[in-house]
Formats: sequence, C-alpha cells, structure tokens
Amino acid sequence: MVLTEDIEPKQALLENQLDIAAKLEFANNEPSSIRVTAFAGDQASQSARRILIERLHWLKLEDTVGILKRHLPQYTAFQIEADEIGERSESNVLASIIPLVLVLMTITGAVYPAIDLTAGERERGTMEALMASPVPRWWLLLAKYVAVVSVALLTAVANLGAMFTTLTLTGLMPMLAGDGPGLGLKQMALIFLLLVLFSAFFAAVLLSLTSFARSFKEAQAYLIPVMLLSLAPAMLSLMPGIGLDGMLAVAPLLNIVLLAREILADNIHAFGATVAVASTALYAVAALAVAAKLFGNDAVNRTSDASIGAIFRRPAESTPRPTVGEAGMVVALLLPASFVVSNALMQWMRGQEGEVNVSLQLILNAVALIASFGLIPLAATYIGRHQYLSTYRLTPSRIGFYIGAAVLACGGWAFAHEALVLADQWGWAILSEEQIERTRGVLEKWKTISPVVLLATMALAPAVIEELCFRGYLFSAFSKVLRPWQTIMVTAVLFGLFHVFVGSTLLVERFLPTTLLGILLGWVAYRSGSVLPGMLLHFLHNGLLELVARYHEKLNFLGSEIEESRHLPVAWLAVTGGCVVIGIAIIWWTRPLRSVEAVSA
Repeated sequence: MVLTEDIEPKQALLENQLDIAAKLEFANNEPSSIRVTAFAGDQASQSARRILIERLHWLKLEDTVGILKRHLPQYTAFQIEADEIGERSESNVLASIIPLVLVLMTITGAVYPAIDLTAGERERGTMEALMASPVPRWWLLLAKYVAVVSVALLTAVANLGAMFTTLTLTGLMPMLAGDGPGLGLKQMALIFLLLVLFSAFFAAVLLSLTSFARSFKEAQAYLIPVMLLSLAPAMLSLMPGIGLDGMLAVAPLLNIVLLAREILADNIHAFGATVAVASTALYAVAALAVAAKLFGNDAVNRTSDASIGAIFRRPAESTPRPTVGEAGMVVALLLPASFVVSNALMQWMRGQEGEVNVSLQLILNAVALIASFGLIPLAATYIGRHQYLSTYRLTPSRIGFYIGAAVLACGGWAFAHEALVLADQWGWAILSEEQIERTRGVLEKWKTISPVVLLATMALAPAVIEELCFRGYLFSAFSKVLRPWQTIMVTAVLFGLFHVFVGSTLLVERFLPTTLLGILLGWVAYRSGSVLPGMLLHFLHNGLLELVARYHEKLNFLGSEIEESRHLPVAWLAVTGGCVVIGIAIIWWTRPLRSVEAVSA
C-alpha cells in the first residue's frame, strides 16, 4: 500500500501498517539504489521482501542485457540492498511442538476410559444394575467423570515427566528452547494446570458423546470425527504468526495450545491468557451440563432407542424455569459470543476509511449486547420450551420496590465510583497510560453526542438486557437448587466477571464495583420477586454515572474538592449513604404481592 500519512517507512513497519518498505534513491536523474526493509520475526514481511528482491534482480538483469545489446558501457546499474528492523525472534522448537504433543496425548488418554465407562458398560450389561442402585445419577456421572479426568491427567503427567527427563539428560533442552526458559519446574507446573483444565473440558465432551453408543465400536465411530476435528486447530498452532489474541483466545483446544506455547516462550499476555482460561472453564461447565442431561434420561439404558439428535430436540411439555445444566450452557456461550461479536465490531470500525461516529459506536455496542446477552438466553428459553414470564421473572411488583430502587440508585453510584478509585489505589487496575489517555479521549467525545443516545445505549440497553439475563434467566435457574443468598452471590459474581472483559481490554478494577452492584440487584430481585425493580435501579445507576462523566465540568459549583481529589467529597458520601440506607429500608418494609418463599418455589 502507499502511505497517505506523513510517516517514515520504518515507523509504519513498526506500527504494522506495512509488510515491507522500499526506498528508491537517485543519482544524476538515474536510480542508484533501492533499499527494501522488512520486519524481523514476521514471516509475511520476510517473504514479501524476498519476493520483491527477486523481482528487482530479474528487472536489473533484463535491463543490463538490453543495455549491453545497445553497447552502452557508460550505464551504471543500480544496487539492491536489503535491510530489516526489529529484533529477530529465535526459533523455539520446544514452544511449538511440546504443547501440541501434550494436548494430543491427553486426548488419547481420556478416550478409552470414557468409552469403557459408558458404552463398555452398556455392552457388558452392567449399566442397568448400576442405574438401579440407590445412588443419585448425578453422583454416578460425577464418579465416572472424575475417573476419566484422572486417567487423562496421569497420561499427561507421564508424558510431561518423560519429556523433561529426556530433554534434560540428552542435553537437547537449550538447543530446542532457543531464547526461551525451557521446560523448567515453573513451566511444568503451569502447563500441568492447563492440562487439568483441558482434561476437565474434554472428559465431559467424551462422556456426552459416548452416552448414546451401544457398543465399544459404535463409541469409537462417534469419537473418530472428534479426534480428526481436534487435529485441525492443534496443527494450526504450528503456523507462524498465530498468537493468542483476537477470536483465537476463545477457540476451544487452540487457545490452550497457544497459551502453553506462550508459557514455554516466556511471553504471556494477561488478557489473552485470562480469556483462554475463562472460556475453557466455561466450556467444561457446558459440556458437563450436557453429559448430566444425557446421563439423566433413558439414553443410558441399554434398551433405549434414543440417538444423539435427542440433544437438539425440544421437550414435549413446557416447564416454568430452566435447569441448572441449561443455565451452565448459557453461561458458557455468553463469553465467547460476546467476545467474538465485540471484536468483530472493533475490526469493522478499524477497517472504515474515516473515523466512525461516536453515536454509531455506542449504538453498535448496544446491538452487540443484545445479540449476545439477549438472544442467547432467549434461544435457550425457546429450545427448552420454558415459560417466558416465569423464566425471566416478569411478574408485577408493588410500587414500594420501585421507589426503594430509585432511592438506592441515587446513592449507589457514588459507592461504585469509590470502589473504582480504591481498586486503582490497591493496584488492581492494569490499564496502561495509553489506554487511560484513550479512555479520556472517549469521555471527551461523549460531550459531543446527544444525552438521549448516551442514556439509551449505555444505561437503558444494559439495564434491560443484563437484568433479563442475570436476574431473570440465570436467577430463576439457580434458585431451583441454591439457597437465596447463594443464588444472589453466584449471579453477582458472574455479573462482575463478565464486566471485566471489555472488547480486547482486561478491566480488573471493574470486578469489585459491578459485583457489589450485582449483590444489590440480586437482593432487590429476591425481595420483590420480580426483575422489573432491578431494571429501574440498574438504569438509574448507569444513567447517573454516565451523566456525571459527561457533565462533570459543570458540577464544580457543588464543591471544589472534586477537582482536588479522586475521592468524592465527604458531604456527597454522607448524602448518598443516606439514600442507600433509606432505599434498603423501603425495600425491606415493602411486602411483595406474594411471599418470597412462594416466588422462590
């Protein structure tokens, strides 16, 4: 491409705007040299430089032959020089091969116990006696699951120990590791923890697939496509230029291999590693939920004619609320779906020729929120044939709960602000100076847009969609098996965790205030028996925060202390604290239309 900005070619290479840069120099109005610069360590840049230099040499040879034919000895051919910038990365064979081998060996170790504990028992005729025993089916599945995970981990430990011993005794470790730290005790411990996580995920997948098999051979036929599909992302990790960023951070199997490669190369990126671990853990929960659902129906009986298509079949009768297993599957899908949608929107906005309008960015963010946290629970409700009003807890509530929620919102935003400041002071914030400056630039741009757009996209959309998801769908599912305070805490922690991942940025400091807000919203939802008062509280809380951020320069008349300290003035905290106490008292003394116990039941 040709740069339109006033920027040096080498700087453009460093900013990844170019693959190669070519500079043509003249002497006496004739080309004297062409300097081709590539980026060291980038395979695409190195290949582009090689191809261009080859073409220039051919052109030079053709010109020389033509000149000789015309007998022009005074012509001086231009010289071709090669150059590169950046540091060349040393080859680390250990980081490229070892993670792939370990993951594939772990998969192999989990296959045969998973088949034997499901299809093998059905073939031997022992499954009926096992299911007739006075033991809950969930405990039977858990015992089989632990057995499969244990065998897979034993295989991983044996392979990891054998590799460490072989590479150490033969002296091949320094040669294969290059500049990396090699396979030391720290790297072995981290990779082992990754293999524990991966084994938990893959063991649940295997148990889900083999639950329908009636024989050992039939189960092998089910698992052969899975093994072949596992090879594709694993082999993709060997390609140069593939890193743990973007959508690859949520790709099953591939993210674990890439994270293990970063560990062995001593080049771990916090955001990609956190997303990879969190997404794999959620995949394991979803796969175990599927296995529990299958193990609980008649598909495990030898005489059953159920097939694997029963997973996707809608129930014949509707139910009031989803099960915990279905809620686990929804949670597992929310992180990768929101991550993929948000990154796709970011890439689209970066690909636009001009700067995207701020209002359009906020609208697209709201659309991404609806597409992930709105449509996934809605699809799960439809597929599970659950009643919408009871699933989303869209029941009427007394006016006192709305008044209490409004008063709570008038005070809760201040303590959310203080929690953010404390998180920063305690060292939880990991934003770089560049990201902080970018955030300040975004706040400045907010002053140019309509407050209606700001409230609709940053307050109303999150209030409605997130409450329907967390205090609606998930709250009604978890309340079937958990106590009220446990349901409030689980949904609040999930609410806080999902607010940590913002686009391609890890905002750890948001976990504390959003979790505290989630506890407050969960308590309001429990006391009122409805999701509607929480929507009002959520909307007013977000709206006050966004309006204060937009009009903070016009609030100086309320006191100069706000400009001198990041903390809010003591008078502000006293007033807002009083609002919180009054709001809690109003909600506490307001009687629901039905008893809380009846709503929970």
